[in-house]
Amino acid sequence: MAASTSDSLDKTPEPFGETSSYDSGKQNMAVSDSSDTNERFVEHAVQRNGSWLGGIMNIMCISIGTGTMNLPKVVSRVGWFGIILFVLMAIIGWYVGVLFRRAMYATDRRVSSFALVTKSAFGKIGFWFATIITYLYCCGTALSWIIVCGTQITRLIGFAGGNLDEKISMTIIALVMWVPFTALKTLREITISSMFGVLTALFTVLVLAVTSLQHKYTDVYHGPEFDGAPTHEFIIGKGIPSAIASISFMYAGSVAFPHVEGNMRKPQQFGWMLFVANTLVCGAYLLSSVTGYVAFGDQTVSPILNNLPNLAIVNAATIVIIVHCVFALPVMLVSASLELELALGVMPGILGKKKELAWRIFMRTVTMGVLLGISIAIPYFGQVIDLVSAISTTVVFFMVPVFCYVKLLGWNRIPKYELLLCGVLAAIGAVACVWGLIDAIKSLQTAVQLGHG
Repeated sequence: MAASTSDSLDKTPEPFGETSSYDSGKQNMAVSDSSDTNERFVEHAVQRNGSWLGGIMNIMCISIGTGTMNLPKVVSRVGWFGIILFVLMAIIGWYVGVLFRRAMYATDRRVSSFALVTKSAFGKIGFWFATIITYLYCCGTALSWIIVCGTQITRLIGFAGGNLDEKISMTIIALVMWVPFTALKTLREITISSMFGVLTALFTVLVLAVTSLQHKYTDVYHGPEFDGAPTHEFIIGKGIPSAIASISFMYAGSVAFPHVEGNMRKPQQFGWMLFVANTLVCGAYLLSSVTGYVAFGDQTVSPILNNLPNLAIVNAATIVIIVHCVFALPVMLVSASLELELALGVMPGILGKKKELAWRIFMRTVTMGVLLGISIAIPYFGQVIDLVSAISTTVVFFMVPVFCYVKLLGWNRIPKYELLLCGVLAAIGAVACVWGLIDAIKSLQTAVQLGHG
């Protein structure tokens, strides 16, 4: 923190995790709310036996995945300016992560979850708002994964000469995803799953990049939906707000930050760990998006797999991304479920181990069933991501961390330049939310009318 902040801020973690009074480890098993429910949540969510590498894997697994197939389309909506937005969103994502961690330690005890930090700042209204918005964000992400996996399974089977309805494909993939989602309780149990998810995602990024450049749009090869040669623009102004919403969707892991940080043996490493993770994520996004836009320009579709020919390597990448989604879904939905289970008191310390297990399986099964139903009703991948981004991601990414930081630390304890920066971020989030929501609704209406995304 800057020298102008008060001494009481000295114990809040700095951006790259310099030593703080917290690091003695004596406060890492407490929360700011003294209620029995919140105290028991510590045992439920904080298990400090993970490494910084595990933290990077968890964040990358959440971030890199199906988004790599949608982002080339996002670039086509905003032009080459999208490259600047990718880098900017990565920096902002790191910065709001640092601010949110400071908010977690703004009192004399660590606050253990996204919703509890919001509760500390804005009371019960803030708690339930954060719980709901977190659930929407995480479930919306999982929804897009079910859609892309189901549609691509049907596409692969079609290439092989078979025929399988997309609804059946989505049902099968949802059942497969249901197993690890209900079986695994906390992020501590899925680090290996995260590592595998990251490796599969990076393989897909490389395949998409190389194959896109090898099969650029030409008069000889192009899909029937194309009309003329693709064009490229430096900047398309009207697409910037919705692009910000869509790109922030890929970096909005703040809902999982308390759980990731809570599983690190050395939580003071969180700042630079997040910086490394966001840098790697940004590099992967740029590789897939730039090559996709170079190859197909304004003719890029979402997912970009539909721009590519029926090749063995492309089909292999499709299979890999499906596997990635199966491994990544627990990372995303477990975070949301922990928040909801905290809110409803579904914890061993309250219900006992057997009842907690039964309720956890029931609630997570209902969640997966609802997601499957929505996926079947509106199977439009790109439009779903845009809608989720506008409704929840802009709030989770831009607004909640900033508002909690300012509220908990106090206006007079934060440097003026940082207050100004927080105000700018909140304003950008508000514009992206409203404008992105309007664009997403229009796009979804068009997709429903046409019968395809």
